[in-house]
Amino acid sequence: MDQLIEKLTAISGKIAQNRVIQIISHAFMMLLPITMLGSFAALFKGIGIEAYQNFIASIGAVPVLNAIYQWTTGMLAVYLAFLVAYSFAESTKCAKSSMAVGLVSLACFLISTPYQEIPNDFGVSTLLPTDWLGATGMFSAIVISFVVGGIYLACQKGHVEIKLPEQVPPFISAQFSSLIPGAIAMILFGILSSVFAGTDFGTLHQLVYSIIGTPLHAVTGNVFGYWILMVVLYGLWFLGIHGGMTVGPVIMMLFMQVQMENLAAFQAGQAMPHLCVGDSLSYGTGSLPMLVAALIFMKSAQGKAVSRMAVLPAFFGVDEPAYFGMPMILNPMFFIPWVIGSPTIAVFGAHILKVVGLLSYANGTGGSAANLPFFVGNLMNYGMSGLIWGFVSFALIVLMYVPFVKAYDKQLLDAENATQE
Repeated sequence: MDQLIEKLTAISGKIAQNRVIQIISHAFMMLLPITMLGSFAALFKGIGIEAYQNFIASIGAVPVLNAIYQWTTGMLAVYLAFLVAYSFAESTKCAKSSMAVGLVSLACFLISTPYQEIPNDFGVSTLLPTDWLGATGMFSAIVISFVVGGIYLACQKGHVEIKLPEQVPPFISAQFSSLIPGAIAMILFGILSSVFAGTDFGTLHQLVYSIIGTPLHAVTGNVFGYWILMVVLYGLWFLGIHGGMTVGPVIMMLFMQVQMENLAAFQAGQAMPHLCVGDSLSYGTGSLPMLVAALIFMKSAQGKAVSRMAVLPAFFGVDEPAYFGMPMILNPMFFIPWVIGSPTIAVFGAHILKVVGLLSYANGTGGSAANLPFFVGNLMNYGMSGLIWGFVSFALIVLMYVPFVKAYDKQLLDAENATQE
């Protein structure tokens, strides 16, 4: 067992420390305020109650919410084009030029984006369609960021840069050092943009989307894939390895695009296109159902003390008091309900309810409630049907925990009675 834990710890450590995953994960974390605000704007705009819609229209809130959404979540790829490159520079030897790397990457992304020139009375107006600026351009933004970052890193290692005297302030010197790699990157993507304009793909964005996005749609559209990821996540936690840090970024990268596409449709009042977007009915972040069962049924001093202490933090997504205090980690009594049972009920339960029409498709706003009580996330992500079925799912998971909690409580009582004799 110890050897297995050591091997899994080493593997998960390599995944969590993978530079590509770290860079993308860091970029998404920096993007969190934007995506949260955009999600809330879409949520308030998309609530499908006629009286509410009439109210927000009467007070002029609709254009405000539309604008907030469009220039936050609706521009996801634009922000990622800067942030991924910035994160790349910060994690490599280009840290002094991180702002320049991010800005050049953003410029290269826009250079790769087709635009239209429309004649008018004052000359020509340039129209930039938003087709590739949101979720659909996410993968090309990431690819462009890494290419631009790689160009800067190669130029820096090869000393291909403009050097100024030492008397020049470092900030100004760093910007001049960025001119040559920036020019190389922009010329490269300018040429690529022209080349792909004459192909069946039409744009670099379409090529990347076809190569990366389309196959990922097939993977992410499979509920079994998401279930496996959730089982691995909690399986790592069972072994004492932080499953969220290891598997969380992978889930985020795989499902972010389809979540944002559902969010865009929800905000526009359209039918959401994707059945599976890496979502499930929330029951908390791991320990809450066990703690509720423990509060009701445990009689041992340790069980009662830990459950009372840990339930409030678990309600807001902090599970460590229960994981280490009960403990749940490496406790074989909790393996089946924690690692296998809970994800199965939540993931497949939500999927079946959506298939039969009792649960709406996930609108993509639930991630904004990650550390809020589970029913808030269910309400945001699925509406009233999510609120109702979320409580049902939570109750089923609590009931599933009952025999395991009672069995563990008996062990604790036996141990406590033995120490008193």
